[in-house]
Amino acid sequence: MIRTGYLRWEIEVADDRCAVDPRSREVRFLARPSYRVVRVKNQGHQEASERFVRGEDTYDIVLRNLQREGAETDVTVPDVGPRPFRYSEEDRTQTPRFWMTKLQREANAFAHEVVRAAASFPQMVIASAALRAGYARLVEWEIFRVIEGRSTPQPTNETEPMRLDAAAYQTGVPELVAAELVRDVVDKKEFDEFCRFDRVTVLTNGKFYRIPRRPHGLIEVWDAKTHRAEARLCVVFQDPGMPPSDEVVMKYLLAKHQPDLLWQVGIKFSPPAGRFDGAPPKRWRAE
Repeated sequence: MIRTGYLRWEIEVADDRCAVDPRSREVRFLARPSYRVVRVKNQGHQEASERFVRGEDTYDIVLRNLQREGAETDVTVPDVGPRPFRYSEEDRTQTPRFWMTKLQREANAFAHEVVRAAASFPQMVIASAALRAGYARLVEWEIFRVIEGRSTPQPTNETEPMRLDAAAYQTGVPELVAAELVRDVVDKKEFDEFCRFDRVTVLTNGKFYRIPRRPHGLIEVWDAKTHRAEARLCVVFQDPGMPPSDEVVMKYLLAKHQPDLLWQVGIKFSPPAGRFDGAPPKRWRAE
């Protein structure tokens, strides 16, 4: 399962022999919502006003909704796909790098298709192009986790709706949504550290990467054997208004899966003082 804003998606990937060409195989990407119906408790008149402005409703509907404060609206979320991708078995066996490039390109295109479908529900997806691009990278990451067998999609809940309160769509909520995304990406121990100390520590290739939940916070790098500090890395994303927890997710994925790229894009600063002893630095300790 992976989130794009408030929406949760179950990703399925099937690889079968093509029915019309025996020499080819066909990959099918499918994204299903974890909940088919999302029940939104809202102020009623806000949605009606938006529909009135778009010419989809009359002003009478707006007036009626003004008198029906706290109404609930059911939003049905459809599946995305299946999106087929046909390839030759010779490509996979004889030119695996070429085949992998094609697979990555198709997975990336489908990930953006999922985010475009999610964006059709603006009350449940943050209106930020940079964040939506980040969501697409996360969906692509989930696709390959499914392919590798590290993530198993769950059935769509067709009976019980997921409930949301429109009051949550006010200022400050992007950070709350991003914090929930951290829960979906990291493991339980790392999420506990995130909750208590506002940071995540990940061990990769013999190095500890400490990622603070602060806007443009420096990543501290420590050697796992000697526990000595090596450097601090500054990684700045294109969107200056990205919620800090979304920065944690992006940096976490880079540190865990592409540490070499993290060192390439990061600006290197002098290492922090002291030694890594497994305890959080004083400035991050819980009160």
